[in-house]
Amino acid sequence: MERASRLRRYLRKDYSQVVEFPVEIVGRDGTVRRYSFDDSVRLYHRRIHSAPMRYDDGDLVDAEVRHCRQRIDQLRRSYLEHYGWGVLRGGQLGGLFGGPLAAELAAFLRRAFVAERDGPTGLRLTLIESSVGDTFYLRCIETDRVWLLYAWRLDADAPSGAREAWRAAVTRLAAAPRGDTAERLLFAAEGPDVALALAGTGAWHGPGGDGAADAEPLDPPDPLHTGLRALYDGHSADALSVLEAGLDVSPARLVLAQAAALVALLEGQEERGEFAARFGRLHRPGDPVLAYLLSVALCRTDRRAEAHDVVRAGLRAAPNNPLLTVMAAVLALRAGRLVAAWRGARRVTRLQREPPYAGRAARTLELWLRRWAAASGSSALAVGVGAGLHTVGDATLGLAVGAAGLASGVYASVWLARRAVAVVRGARVRGVPRLVSLELLPREGELDVDH
Repeated sequence: MERASRLRRYLRKDYSQVVEFPVEIVGRDGTVRRYSFDDSVRLYHRRIHSAPMRYDDGDLVDAEVRHCRQRIDQLRRSYLEHYGWGVLRGGQLGGLFGGPLAAELAAFLRRAFVAERDGPTGLRLTLIESSVGDTFYLRCIETDRVWLLYAWRLDADAPSGAREAWRAAVTRLAAAPRGDTAERLLFAAEGPDVALALAGTGAWHGPGGDGAADAEPLDPPDPLHTGLRALYDGHSADALSVLEAGLDVSPARLVLAQAAALVALLEGQEERGEFAARFGRLHRPGDPVLAYLLSVALCRTDRRAEAHDVVRAGLRAAPNNPLLTVMAAVLALRAGRLVAAWRGARRVTRLQREPPYAGRAARTLELWLRRWAAASGSSALAVGVGAGLHTVGDATLGLAVGAAGLASGVYASVWLARRAVAVVRGARVRGVPRLVSLELLPREGELDVDH
């Protein structure tokens, strides 16, 4: 029912309306939050990249991705309607940025030139070259000053080598000396779909301008924020490297160990996940999340006995922890201890509050066991009926009914055993929870707390 309801909600969405900025978006917790154009587009991109990790159902993943792409397109069209000017407003820019994607250029120029609501209408943009990236001639009609704007698409429709060209150009422009004749980098931005660089000569008083050298040095970026941003932007390998590097610098910071272990497992890097979890447990041996993630890594590398020891020790310290209880039920199911698996799953669904993922995984195990019990009961009944028919003299019918019942019971047992193997190994099978989810990442309130 929940799946059907979700799919119907996607079908009822209207993407034709022009939205206002900042745009109001309702979160999963029901809270309405206001987002700028850039933040709202980035939010929907995060949802696209995280959809396969949030949903096990392929139809729901496809519907979520399709919804987010349509919403991004709606946001861009709305932004051009409110803030576009000249060739940008009508999507007539040409090159790689025709259509709604031109909104990214408009937003970039408004940030660069600190424009008012109507946009930097005094700027005139002319496409002069289009290949791997586009090069635009930018002129201010009020001052007659000129710049060059370089733009690259980074989405699925980007030309081959676009990201490499962007990085090479930024490196070249950033290394240029300051002066009146040398073209140098003035302002740059990289988003999920677009990379942009504004270059020119002479003084620059925009963002990151010439006065920035006198400002106080900024603190280095927090590895947790940087890693999670890379993860939600779809760069999970980069996210894992950032989190691991941060853990090397701050080995006692619990959330870094949790995030690194989780991202590694989401990436299928069980050895790195195990290392991050064990490393974190050196400083926080009693943390149940690290114990859970370590047990997942051990299960995936077929070391269930070690995983069982970790879970058992963790439950001694935190007997009501839902994650460890779910893992104990999974291990019991894999070992064929179905009563223990049922009790563990029922315990989580009755007592569990946070995280919601543990409750959903437990309900899935319950459903499997109910189906197996129902099929086994029907099988036993059929075998009994077949035996009774054989006793009263109808041997052929009794044999057929008994054989069908026995086959049904065997099928149910094989079906359950295959799912038990799949969930322990982390197989990507429809309807089988993968035991790791983005929901297990540190909460928003924890991001600014150094554990």
